[in-house]
Amino acid sequence: MLSRITVPLLAAAALVFACGPRTPSPVAIARPTSGVDRGVTSHVMVDTTKGTVRFAIAVTNESRKRVELTFPHGQTHDFAVLDARGREVWRWSTGRMFTQAMQNRLLDARDAAIYTEKWRPDAPGQYTLVAELLSENYPVQQRVAFSLQ
Repeated sequence: MLSRITVPLLAAAALVFACGPRTPSPVAIARPTSGVDRGVTSHVMVDTTKGTVRFAIAVTNESRKRVELTFPHGQTHDFAVLDARGREVWRWSTGRMFTQAMQNRLLDARDAAIYTEKWRPDAPGQYTLVAELLSENYPVQQRVAFSLQ
């Protein structure tokens, strides 16, 4: 059964593929991961069209019960880009300030939380996105390889 977030992500990927340039794979999607026995899954997408790289991580509550994501501070997510050698070339949170207050996010049954960011690359090449949800009780880290021409 497809979740409410999976269908829009796949539709967006299809639209980008249909309308985008014919360069190799402008959209990369990571395989979903799940919190075993917890009902929480995540999807990560990278869109490299139009000179700006867009990242998205979607965390979906696949269970029939409400889920509460707990964060130890104001930062809920992070994105980092690694070059072909594995060196970090960009991190979304660098230079940002976050509150020290704990926060929670409720996800109803079949609901999703989506976090998106943009990155302007300096050079073409092979990269890896490391997307993280910084929840204490449902932490997620996924990697997606992508290339820029």
